Amino acid sequence: MIKAYFISDLHIGVDNSDKEKQRQKKILEFLRIISNDATHLYIVGDLFDFWYEYKQVIPKKYFDFLHILKSMTLKNVEMHYLAGNHDFYLGKFFDEYLNIKTWQDEYTFELGGKKFFLLHGDGLAKRDKSYRFLKRVLRNKTNNRIFRWLHPDLGIPFARVVSGSSRNFTRNINLQDENDYKEFAEEQFAGGYDYVLLGHRHIPLEYEKENHIYINLGEWFESNSYAIFDGNELKLDYYK
Repeated sequence: MIKAYFISDLHIGVDNSDKEKQRQKKILEFLRIISNDATHLYIVGDLFDFWYEYKQVIPKKYFDFLHILKSMTLKNVEMHYLAGNHDFYLGKFFDEYLNIKTWQDEYTFELGGKKFFLLHGDGLAKRDKSYRFLKRVLRNKTNNRIFRWLHPDLGIPFARVVSGSSRNFTRNINLQDENDYKEFAEEQFAGGYDYVLLGHRHIPLEYEKENHIYINLGEWFESNSYAIFDGNELKLDYYK
């Protein structure tokens, strides 16, 4: 039996408002529910609004979510985490302490006789030329070491300001961006993949072409969207 879930762009921890606290309760409820039947969970980037792995420090507001993810792996749920644009640095914490396999770029695999292509999707839009340069800067190993010199009480608030400006840019709906993503998905279809799942755009979308399916996983501010694969069918769904 296969029950694979795909989520992206939850952006947990955007602020300390009551609205955010209620949103986090909803996300925790969803994770607890799917932990009862999930065989796989794929997090396609930006689980948290900001993640940078310090050697000795984990942000305390993420504790409940890290705990439930650990409990799912203890139930033998196979889990994978793809780096998003808000994941400034994924070190070894997820792999070594939570048993969650991390991927810096795309992740491809076969499940239920279908070939999957997963990627967060930041930088795919043709207008994102400046961001593609910025991404190389942010992922640079030397720059990551320099950032680590900042005390977490300074580094984390600073990174949240950067993350907030990035979210505002992402929410700028652009039809050409959508076409760029569809074009990218079609290239993967031509390469032999049955399913392509992306995130980043914050706009849930299911697009089918000649029995191939591209899904953009949307976001968890309003849509609460995710994808599910039961071994036979892949579909976009919404948590109410």
